[in-house]
Amino acid sequence: MTPNEQRMMEVIDENREKVHKLAKKVWEFKEVGWEEFQSSTLIMNALEKEGFEVQRGLVGKHPKFHQDIDMPTAFKAVFKGKEGGPVIGLMLEYDALPNGHACGHNLIAASGFSAALGLKEAFKDIGSVIVYGTPAEELEGSKHYILEGGYMDEVDLMLANHYGAEWGSEVTGKAIVWPTHDNWLTFKGRSAHASSAPEKGRSALDAVMLTCMGLEFMREHMVETNRIHYIISKGGTAANSVPDEATLNVEVRTNDSAELNSMMHRIDNVIKGAELMTDTTAVYKWDAPWYCATPVPSLYHNAANYAADLGIDSSRFTFGNLPKASSDLGCVAYKIPTVEITFPIVHDGEPVPVGHADETALLTCQEYPIDQCILASKLMALTGLRVAGDPEKLSALKAEFAKNYRE
Repeated sequence: MTPNEQRMMEVIDENREKVHKLAKKVWEFKEVGWEEFQSSTLIMNALEKEGFEVQRGLVGKHPKFHQDIDMPTAFKAVFKGKEGGPVIGLMLEYDALPNGHACGHNLIAASGFSAALGLKEAFKDIGSVIVYGTPAEELEGSKHYILEGGYMDEVDLMLANHYGAEWGSEVTGKAIVWPTHDNWLTFKGRSAHASSAPEKGRSALDAVMLTCMGLEFMREHMVETNRIHYIISKGGTAANSVPDEATLNVEVRTNDSAELNSMMHRIDNVIKGAELMTDTTAVYKWDAPWYCATPVPSLYHNAANYAADLGIDSSRFTFGNLPKASSDLGCVAYKIPTVEITFPIVHDGEPVPVGHADETALLTCQEYPIDQCILASKLMALTGLRVAGDPEKLSALKAEFAKNYRE
């Protein structure tokens, strides 16, 4: 390592106790999405003490409907180093699930904070470092609102992290979309007595059930990696009344952003068919999709190679992995070159915890997972410095990203 890299690692080690305390405190707060007031305040205060200029609370933009999105628990913290130099961004998450930090977002926050402190030291004479607080990832997300609001316009390279089954550096995630949560997919019909005058009714529940049937038939004629999930959240109020309103909560996932657009169109046609067959009206609109990342394989491989300098076996990194879940990280990685460092939180040979499970929530506040998130922060920082701090590498990275980007 160069002297600058070695000093960056020393700064991360010097702040190890702070990072442990932050991870454990966010874990104790266990605040769900849009309610992370204590967690975000804790992190913002810590960044201010380290010399970052913090913008508390952000007003983003909805990427599809363009209305303002008030996000009091989001933030942007800036360390200004060399004027005109490259800009590295780091994305932190800190929202919990109802059963606590069963997805390890306290570790994401701690790891990003740790990497930011190291990069601040290393980037003083190179460029700037920006830390983004991104709430509510487990709900509707916020990264796309922050991105659309222009808060990430200056970023050249974005860094993220998450725990996983193994070390990794790819950004994988299924594209996903759902109808807006104000009414999901709601059918409007006409109520009537189900026995004495059923002919006068137009069943909204019939429309929902026909839509479900159409979705089931679609499964045979779509890409195998596509996913359709749904529940009937409202089906009427009484069995002896024709339901005049029924609601279907539906989500669609794919491994390709263009395929997602195609799936939405096909489901639109299913819904139209249900309307015609039942003489009802569907009320819905698709929300802004979370798209897949624009791939930058050289960046992923570079991060894996750099891991060896930290004592991590680079052969543990694998590539070409099929995405399984979805995250609003994809919205950012679709537009900005991004690397996500994943790290194991159990010792080798131990069973990998199931995401969102109670057992995982109990694990994410323990010493070993926090130490692992700090090791991941070193790899994030080293990758950021070696890529964004090298004009030739950064230029090549941007060219690769532009080549792979698809509208």
